[in-house]
Amino acid sequence: MNISIIGLGLIGGSFGLALKNSFDHLTIFGWDNDSANLNKALDLGLVDHGLGSLDEALRRADRIYLAIPVDAIEALLPEVLNNISDDQCVIDFGSTKGSICEQVKDHPRRHQFVAAHPIAGTEYSGPDAAFAGLLPEKVMIICDREMSEKKFIDEFEGLCTSLQMKTAYLNSEDHDRHLAYVSHLSHAIAYGLSNTVLEEEKSDNKILELAGSGFASTVRLAKSSPDMWTPIFFKNRKFILEGLENYLKDLNRFRDLLEEKDVDGLHDFLNRGREIRKILE
Repeated sequence: MNISIIGLGLIGGSFGLALKNSFDHLTIFGWDNDSANLNKALDLGLVDHGLGSLDEALRRADRIYLAIPVDAIEALLPEVLNNISDDQCVIDFGSTKGSICEQVKDHPRRHQFVAAHPIAGTEYSGPDAAFAGLLPEKVMIICDREMSEKKFIDEFEGLCTSLQMKTAYLNSEDHDRHLAYVSHLSHAIAYGLSNTVLEEEKSDNKILELAGSGFASTVRLAKSSPDMWTPIFFKNRKFILEGLENYLKDLNRFRDLLEEKDVDGLHDFLNRGREIRKILE
């Protein structure tokens, strides 16, 4: 079987490496609209062969994986579905799902599309950031699976199992709501805190000297690529705005407790937040 991966950054590159390590019978093609990324991916062995165009990537593959920013997936997906044959399947790895699935809900080849999201990543981007161990033991969410042909779902689930990934199922709206709270909001907060500190602490040296591991771990996500996260924030703005509103209520509550010098109330507030340890440990 031939596979084409469109987009050879952290996710696409790591997926290519994982496939190469797990399957002997697959040929992995890659295409990226940034020729430097494509050349680097080839140098690193993320894919078997680089291709010169998107059209060639579609012609050569039985399965096409879209590992590009969500706004690019939304724009490209209808064209891709227009240009595949009856036995091909397209899978996307976008971090939002509502607008992507809405874009093709009435497409005559909607059944040949699997909407997926690997819950994996780091704060780094590009082919250099890819590594084979990114995906094993992680969760692959499959959205609106009833809209996809069963044989394609079964095949993709089997591939995920071979990559030692767990699978979970959500409709696209629930996916975007949940991811707004457990992923997108934390990135927004990291960027916000980073901007606040950079505005207040004009000296890079002071930040390095005074910042501890707690600060570093909190703002780590602010090192993530704006090219990827700007479209995620805008495509999921409905649920991110909802999450921000709820977060700001709690943050304002924290501020009020400090202003009121309410030691017991502040202690209770911290204890309630600490309950997250029971889930994450």
